[in-house]
Amino acid sequence: MSTHLLYSIAFSKIIGLNDKQRKLLLAHYSSAEFIYKERFNLQIPFLDINDDIKKILLSDWPWDETESELAFIQKHDIHATCVFDADYPNRLVHCDDAPTVIYVKGKMDFNKKHLVSIVGTRQHTVQVNSVIHEITEGLAHLNIGIISGMALGIDGIAHKNALNKKIPTWGVLAHGLDQIYPKQHRRLAIEMLEQGGLITENKKGVIPLPYFFPKRNRIVAGMSDVTIVVESDIQGGSMITAKLAFDYNRNVFAIPGKIQDPKSKGCLLLIKSNNAQMYYDSIDFLETMKWALPEMNPNRIDPKNPQLTLVLEPDALSILEIVERQGPIHPDDIIRQLTIPPGAFATHLFMLEMQDFVFKQAGNLYIRL
Repeated sequence: MSTHLLYSIAFSKIIGLNDKQRKLLLAHYSSAEFIYKERFNLQIPFLDINDDIKKILLSDWPWDETESELAFIQKHDIHATCVFDADYPNRLVHCDDAPTVIYVKGKMDFNKKHLVSIVGTRQHTVQVNSVIHEITEGLAHLNIGIISGMALGIDGIAHKNALNKKIPTWGVLAHGLDQIYPKQHRRLAIEMLEQGGLITENKKGVIPLPYFFPKRNRIVAGMSDVTIVVESDIQGGSMITAKLAFDYNRNVFAIPGKIQDPKSKGCLLLIKSNNAQMYYDSIDFLETMKWALPEMNPNRIDPKNPQLTLVLEPDALSILEIVERQGPIHPDDIIRQLTIPPGAFATHLFMLEMQDFVFKQAGNLYIRL
């Protein structure tokens, strides 16, 4: 284990300093090792440093605790990286309150061309599943990673959808890496190690107390180019993440919902207060972010191709042609153009969705896949 990491972890565990102060000290002295050696300056150690901070730095450093932490991460194949290190998250390092050290279990290649955080409430509506599917489906062609907080609800759905689309995904934890919370996500956490991983600033033994959840949200926001809030109450934890992202000068998007639904109130407030842009669909999102649009699939069957008549009934083919030409389109606007009975129409539309010919977006709007 490098001496650089030894000093960095010890420095991160000093009580009495916050992350902003640690980052400023590291920028001034170049490394935690040089900060430690400054204690033995034969002239005046820590010249021009605040007396209170100087007193903290001159006190004993927590070497026993540091050695215990090092033994733990070595045993469990956990990587640790310090702010300003080359492998530290390259967006997070620009945040004033970036964690001094983060611990990563899994892949370290989170410095992707694009990183998106997807967050929201634990108690969500049924609509969330199709919304997150649409988001991840629309991003899967990019060199991208998905960040979220491993919580039940929208966080977990975001991680699972990313895995299904082969998109690397990282979960930011509010506790140490000697446990997984919630326990229901233990299997999900293991699966994420294959394509992404788990990230925390907390040492082993730190349990998921309420204080640590808002604190970890700054990592979710700070690691990402853009944060998408899917559903949230006005007081939801996702609102903290959105505010942090906005304060970090990152892009924020919110999914609009029903004005009577408390789970949409937070998103609507973000849009109303101009703290977030409205998420309409993945194409609009990509255009707003000026990211590459997906290329048309050359193997996609054209609706007018005679081959489709072998697998689709004439009424289903008529529905598909309308969605192709006019989508995103509401079912009511489709059926007005046809003479199909409502029951048969609903069945055909459902089968087209199940066979991945069409996809239902937010607002019950259908597009061609």
